[in-house]
Amino acid sequence: MEESDRVLALPAPGLLVQATRADGIVRLHNHGSDHVRPHEGETAAEDDPHYGRQAYSTRTGPTAPGNVADNHLSVETGGRSSVRRRIHPLGAGHGDGWGWAASWHRPVFAGGPPMVPGLRVESVTVARGRHELRVHRVVGAPEGSRLTHTGWATGPEEPLTSALYGLHGWDDPSPIPVRAPQGTAWTRWAHVPRLTGRCAGTSVHVVLASLTADADAAPLSEAVEEVRVDDGTVEVAWAGGTARTRITFEPVEVRHTER
Repeated sequence: MEESDRVLALPAPGLLVQATRADGIVRLHNHGSDHVRPHEGETAAEDDPHYGRQAYSTRTGPTAPGNVADNHLSVETGGRSSVRRRIHPLGAGHGDGWGWAASWHRPVFAGGPPMVPGLRVESVTVARGRHELRVHRVVGAPEGSRLTHTGWATGPEEPLTSALYGLHGWDDPSPIPVRAPQGTAWTRWAHVPRLTGRCAGTSVHVVLASLTADADAAPLSEAVEEVRVDDGTVEVAWAGGTARTRITFEPVEVRHTER
């Protein structure tokens, strides 16, 4: 982690700003700003790619409608996939070179009842250097449900690397690249890394994401030494033995120590 990397949490709107000096990329992790008025209901038809994504950056853009969504978490049940509409902030904070933000939402579906009773997703993002630790707790998922998580959308016009690596709760830790043929505002076409996994009842899913212009960046599989998930508590030991992150739910709390 570069000494000049900056992470800033804005607790009131539930936003987390992450900047890396080496490549000049600034990322915004959204855990509080949505496009739903207080008196409005939540419908999948009104899904807004400029608000519903988990994160945005100064070097990438949301994928075009009809393409695979970037930085997106979706619950799939009964043949339908969900979107995130109203965002409920759960807190945010930052320290020296790291920060976090959290929120929860009710997955909204199209082509039938908009919501599944009791289904909700709690999400936490911890930023450290170029790394993004994303933790999701799914509550009340029907049997046979699945979870899909995507990363940053990148294409040939920009020398960027988008990486995703599953740490817990996924079928395979290595993502499958999915093509977005209509691209983004930055590129004619794009690739988006995607992870999938099963979820039923209450489950916890941990993923590491990264967007960088450093061609020599180490793979994400080498960024974390140990991951422990126990009764909704997630502990991550970062490579080198210099830092540890602990995330708990009910209530959401994030503790991070650097040695």
